[in-house]
Amino acid sequence: MRSPFFIFFVFAVFGALLSAFTTWKIGMAILILAIFFVIVKRNLIIAFSLFFMGLAAILFPPFIPDGTFFVTGRINQVSGNAVSIGNVRLHTHKGWERASSTYVFIKSDSYPDPKISDLFMARIQKSDGKIVALEAFWTYLPESFVDDVMRWGANISDFIYMHFKEYVIAGSDTLASVFLGRRDVPYQLKQMYNESGYAQIFAVSGSNVWIIAALSLIFLSELVPMNYVKYPVVIMIIIFYGIITGLSIPTFRAILTFGIYTIFKITGRNQSMMNILGLVGLTEVLIDGSVIFDPSFQLSYSAVIGMITIMPMLPRYKPYYISDAFNAAIGANIGFTPFLILNFGKIYLASFPFNALVIPILMMIVMEGAIFFSFFAILGIKIGEIILGSGISPFVKMLDILAYLTTKMPLSTVSVPSKMIFFVITFLILSILVLIHFLRSQGIQGKSRKFSIDDL
Repeated sequence: MRSPFFIFFVFAVFGALLSAFTTWKIGMAILILAIFFVIVKRNLIIAFSLFFMGLAAILFPPFIPDGTFFVTGRINQVSGNAVSIGNVRLHTHKGWERASSTYVFIKSDSYPDPKISDLFMARIQKSDGKIVALEAFWTYLPESFVDDVMRWGANISDFIYMHFKEYVIAGSDTLASVFLGRRDVPYQLKQMYNESGYAQIFAVSGSNVWIIAALSLIFLSELVPMNYVKYPVVIMIIIFYGIITGLSIPTFRAILTFGIYTIFKITGRNQSMMNILGLVGLTEVLIDGSVIFDPSFQLSYSAVIGMITIMPMLPRYKPYYISDAFNAAIGANIGFTPFLILNFGKIYLASFPFNALVIPILMMIVMEGAIFFSFFAILGIKIGEIILGSGISPFVKMLDILAYLTTKMPLSTVSVPSKMIFFVITFLILSILVLIHFLRSQGIQGKSRKFSIDDL
């Protein structure tokens, strides 16, 4: 078994899902069963899978019930009047209790400018699955060094955004969303990208982190070819990028994945990307099991699983970088289609060929330009800002024009009737493809390994 952590991750997801609709006592029973498997020295992969399934079920934070309550938490993300909070504490008749991360809708005339990592306090009302703040306020009250670092990153983001507005002639808001993950951009602009099928551009996702990592590696390889030097430097660069973009869940996930990949690269030990992905996912689910209901979590992992699973099945042709980009887009689109249907009930057909061929090229150009522009802005080199700002503008504008034209194309958005049925069908197809990938990559083992943890 080359990817045991991926198996553990899948079982942990099932455990969290089980606890969400049953009781933690089911998780305790599964945990006891796992301990029994260890005692009798049965297959450790099964034992650990059951262990993480039970642990995820026990650790799953309860959802906020319907009613009126007082909550506290830390702001993770702000999008319009929707505030995402984590580390949630809910006050009920039993006292203070832990609760799942959630979105709270605040009034448009509420206390202004919430910031990532602010302490959030509100009297909320939940009904029909929506949580609305009847009264809310937030303040910068650091509890740790991390809170200070995140506020420092937010200030740098504000500084770079201000320079975008000054020196990027056209498309400064688009560039701020693409590079910095800003949510305080015009609603019409965000809506256009959502309706065109390019919503991923407006989310600082794992792809941004990997683009920056790749560009940094290309540059550093010419200066310091030693892996034990250049990879740690790249990690520091992407951590800095994560901090100024608010260290969103997809960004944190990509940084952690690259960090684990780097450890294996430096030590010279090959490792399955599916195993690394499973380790990162397992960590997320154990920290907060409610993340499995987050569309970002579902779309990110299913897209990467699709790429890892489907790319080896597709033909490669020269030039390879084009065929690899196209195959990766096919894999990602097949991977996240089930969850696109589940969450939005839509499929974006017109955007697919552009997502496969045009968007990756434009994103590489825009990201590279934004990196050097930010570098010049921080150092105060105005001539560099003027030159790069003028150079980036046409490519950012191309993104806007492409998004607008795509919304006007036939079949740009196809609504899916009976979305649960189509979700189940497409999810089963994806599951079969993953199973085929496992069988092809490691073969069917004739006998189980009784008590070995070599693959961990």
